[in-house]
Amino acid sequence: MSEEQFKMLTEIKQVPAVLEKLLDVETPHMKAIATQIKQYNPAFAVLSGRGSSDNACVYGQYVLELLDDLPCSLSTGSIYTLYKNPPHIANALVLGVSQSGETDDVCETIKLANKEGSITMAVTNNPESTLFKLAGDNAVYMQAGKEESVCATKSFTASLAAFLMLANELSNKNINTSAIIDVTQHVIEQEEQIASLASHYTFASNLVVLGTGLSYSAALETALKLKESCYISAWGMSSVDFLHGPVAIASNMFPIIVLAPNDETLQVSLNVINRVKQVGAHVLVISDSEDALKLGDLAFTLPHMENYLYPFSEVTFAQLFAFHLARLRNINPDAPRYLSKVTQV
Repeated sequence: MSEEQFKMLTEIKQVPAVLEKLLDVETPHMKAIATQIKQYNPAFAVLSGRGSSDNACVYGQYVLELLDDLPCSLSTGSIYTLYKNPPHIANALVLGVSQSGETDDVCETIKLANKEGSITMAVTNNPESTLFKLAGDNAVYMQAGKEESVCATKSFTASLAAFLMLANELSNKNINTSAIIDVTQHVIEQEEQIASLASHYTFASNLVVLGTGLSYSAALETALKLKESCYISAWGMSSVDFLHGPVAIASNMFPIIVLAPNDETLQVSLNVINRVKQVGAHVLVISDSEDALKLGDLAFTLPHMENYLYPFSEVTFAQLFAFHLARLRNINPDAPRYLSKVTQV
C-alpha cells in the first residue's frame, strides 16, 4: 500500500482547503454568533471537549483570554456525567467541541448550560449530531467533510480555526485569519524533510513534547498523535511545568521535542532547551528562531508569523511527523489498535 493511499495522509493534505472553506462559509455565521455573545456579555467562558477536542479547547482558552480578555475554564466532564453535581454556569459562554458531536459529557455540559440560561455554542464536524442540534443557531460546522482516519487531523485543525475566528470576531481587532491557510500549506510542502526527521525516532519508546503559551495545546496534540498512531509513550507538557520535577526523567535515551516559536515565549523556551541539553537529552527543536534552532540535535524551521498562528504550523508538522513515523514502525495509522472514530464511555 503506497503512502498516498493512507487516509490520514490524504486528510492532512486537505487541511488548507478545509480551512479555506471554513473561513468562506462560516465567517458570516461567526459574526452573527459573536454579536449575540457581545449582547449577552458573559462573565466567563467554559470550554468542553475530549481527546483532540480538549486540546483544541486549550488553544481556545489562550486566544479568548489573549485577544478578548475573556476568562476561560476547561469543563470537568465527569462532574456533569458521573458525579452528577455540576457547577452553576449561568452568565457564561459555554462552548462544546466534538468532531462527532456525540461525546457524552460535552453534550451534557451544553444541555445544563441551556437549562441555566447561559449562551451556548458548538463546533462539530457532524451537522446531524446531538451537539449540533443542542446549540441550535450557534452551531458551527467544521466544513471538514468526512474524516475516515481514526486520528483526527483536518477536524482538529478546523476546530483551532473556529476558536481563532470566534476570538477575532469578539475582539474587533481584524486579525488576518486567512493566514492559517498559508502557514499550514507551507509545512505540508516540507513533507519530505519531516519524513526524514521522523526516521531518527523509529525505535523510540518514550518521548516528551514541550510547549508553552499558545504552543501548549500543540504540544498536547503532538503527544496524542504519537500515542495513537505510533504507540509511543509520549507526554505533552508545558515547558515550564517540565522543569518542576519531570525534568528528572531526561536522559540521552529520552528524546524531547520542543516547540519554540519566536514570540513572547522564546526566552522561556531557550532556557528550557539549555536545561535539558545540560542533562544530555536529545532535542528536536521546532522554531523560527536561529538561537533556538542551533541548540537542537535536530531541527525543523518554521516561517515567522503572528503568535496566535504558530499552533497551526506546529500541529501540521506533528500530524505529518506522526504519520511517517507510524509507517516507519510498520503501523497503519488509519486504524490504530483498540480505537474507533467515535468514543463513547
